[in-house]
Amino acid sequence: MYFRIEKRKSTPLKIVLHITSFLLFLGNFNTIAQNSKKFENYTFDELSDKYYEYKFTDSIKAKKFANFYFNKAVKEKDTVKAIDGKYYLSEVYKNDSIYINYLDSLISKTKVNPNKMYPTYAYLEKGLFYFHKENKNLSLENWISALKEVEIHGNDSLEFIIKKNIAALNYDNKKFIRTKKLYLECLRYYEKNKLKIEPSNYFSLLINTSKVYLNLENIDSAKIFNEKANKYAKKTNENIFIGYCFYGRGTINFREQNYEGTIENLKKSIPYIVEDENYRILFKVYNLIAKSHTKLNNKNEALKYYFLIDSIYNKTKIPSNKVKNSYNYLSNHYKNKQDLKNQLKYINKYLKVDSILNIRSKNLSKTFTEEYDRPKLIAEKQKIISELNNEVSFYKKSRIYIAIVLILSFILFLYQFRKRKKQEQKFDNLTIKLKNKKVVENSVNSNTNTQKTLPENIITELLAKLDSFQQQPENFTNNKLTLSILAKELETNSNYLSKVINQKKGCNFSTYLRKLRIDYALDLLEKDTTIRKFSIDAIAKEVGFKNAETFSKAFFKETELNPSFYIKQLKKKK
Repeated sequence: MYFRIEKRKSTPLKIVLHITSFLLFLGNFNTIAQNSKKFENYTFDELSDKYYEYKFTDSIKAKKFANFYFNKAVKEKDTVKAIDGKYYLSEVYKNDSIYINYLDSLISKTKVNPNKMYPTYAYLEKGLFYFHKENKNLSLENWISALKEVEIHGNDSLEFIIKKNIAALNYDNKKFIRTKKLYLECLRYYEKNKLKIEPSNYFSLLINTSKVYLNLENIDSAKIFNEKANKYAKKTNENIFIGYCFYGRGTINFREQNYEGTIENLKKSIPYIVEDENYRILFKVYNLIAKSHTKLNNKNEALKYYFLIDSIYNKTKIPSNKVKNSYNYLSNHYKNKQDLKNQLKYINKYLKVDSILNIRSKNLSKTFTEEYDRPKLIAEKQKIISELNNEVSFYKKSRIYIAIVLILSFILFLYQFRKRKKQEQKFDNLTIKLKNKKVVENSVNSNTNTQKTLPENIITELLAKLDSFQQQPENFTNNKLTLSILAKELETNSNYLSKVINQKKGCNFSTYLRKLRIDYALDLLEKDTTIRKFSIDAIAKEVGFKNAETFSKAFFKETELNPSFYIKQLKKKK
C-alpha cells in the first residue's frame, strides 16, 4: 500500500518549499490588527502545535489558534502558510469548502499572471486534499493541471513533488512498473540536489520505493530501500520516520510469511502513525495484524483489530479497501455465529463503503454483488465443512507427502553438491582468465583481412565515435537501444554502422551490445559490493537487459557461469 507522510501539522514531516516572495491576498482582513498583540509573538510552529493540542479537546480554542495562524500568514505575506491556515479552519469548522474555495480563488487570481510558484502550488495542494479524501480522480485532475503549469513556468522542486504524487496514484492502480520508474527518477533528482531537498520528501521516496519493489516480488530490493530509509531516519533523528520503517519491515515480514515478525514490527509503528494522523496507513497496519493473527489461528485477536478498523472509520469516514475487508470478515464472523442482525449490519456497512469507492475509482475489479454472490458463498461454506470433516485424513496423507519430499530433497542435495563443485572449478578458471583479458574486446586486430567496403575516413570516424560510446555505460545500458537508434545518435546510417562493427569489432551489433553489457556487469560486480546485494532482475536492468532470463543467458554464454553463482563466489573470495 502506498503511503505519504506529509500533513498540515508543523512537524518535520511538513513539506517545505523554497518559494518566491509573491503573495496574493484574498478578502478583507481588518481584524488582524485587533488580535496582533495576542498572537504576533507566536511562531507558526507554536500556533500549529496549539491548534493540534486543542483540535479534539476544545474546539473553541482550536478555532482561535487556526484563525491566529491564518491571520499571521496574511500579515507576513506568506501564501503557503495562509493555505495551511485555511486547511486548519476547514478542519475545525468541519467544512471542506472553506479550504477548497480559498484554493480555487487563489488559482483564479494567479492564472491571470502566473509564475513559478502559482497557480502550480495551489493545484498541488488541492490534489493532496482530494487524495487524503480518497477521491483519486479529482487528485489526478489537479496534479495534471499542476504539471502543465510546471512545464510552462518551471520549478524543479514542485515538478518532482507532483511526479511523486502521481506515482502514488499509479501505485493505487497497481501500475507498479510505472510507479517504480517515477520514484527512481525522483530519487535521482533528490540525490543530485541534496541541499534543496526536504527530509520528509526524500524519506517518503525511499520507503515507498521499498513498497513498490515488494509488490514487484523483489524482496531483496525492498529490504535494501527500507534499510536505506531506516539509516536516513536515524541520521535525521526523526522518530516518525523510524515509525514508518517499522511499518515497512512489518509488510516485508508478512510477504515472507513471518507473521510473528509482522505483528511485532507493526505494533511498534502504531504510535507514530497515530501521531501522524495517517488513517490510510493505520487501516493497513490493523488489517495486516489481523491477517497475521488469523494465519497464527489467533481468531479473537484478529477480530479485535477488525473492530478497531470499524471504530476508526466511524470517526474519520475515510473509505478504504481495508475497511471493506474488515466488514467482509465481520459479516462472515457473525454469519458463522448465526447472528443475523449483526451480519446484516456489516453487510450494509460493506455496501456503503463499496459504493463510495466504486464512484471514486474506475479500477475496482469486483462489485459487492460478486463478493456476496449467494450461491458462491453457499458453495464455499460447504467446501469448508467438507474440509473440516476430512481433517484427520488430510494429516495422515500429509505425513506420507512429507516423507516423499524428504527423500527427494536428499537426492536433490547430492546432485546440487556435485554440480556446485564443477561450477566452482569453472569460476576459478574464469577469474584467472579475466585477470589478463576482459570478455569484451575494444576492437579486433586492425590487420584483419576484411573486405574494405567503406572509405577509410568513414571507418576511422565511426570507430572513434564507437569508442566514445563505449566509455559511458548509460549509452549501452538503455534496453531500448537498436542499431537504427545508435546509427542516428552517431549521425550515420545503419548499413555503415553494421559494416564497421562486423569488420572492426568482429561480431554483429547484437553480439557487440551483449558483450559490452556483460563486460560492464562483470566490472560492476567486481568493484561494487552494493550491487551484489541486488536481485538478478535488478542487476539485469541496471546493465541494460530487459529481464533476468535474457541477462542470465547472455552471462552464461560469455562466462559459462550463472550470475547468481558468480556473485556468491565473489562474496566468498572477498
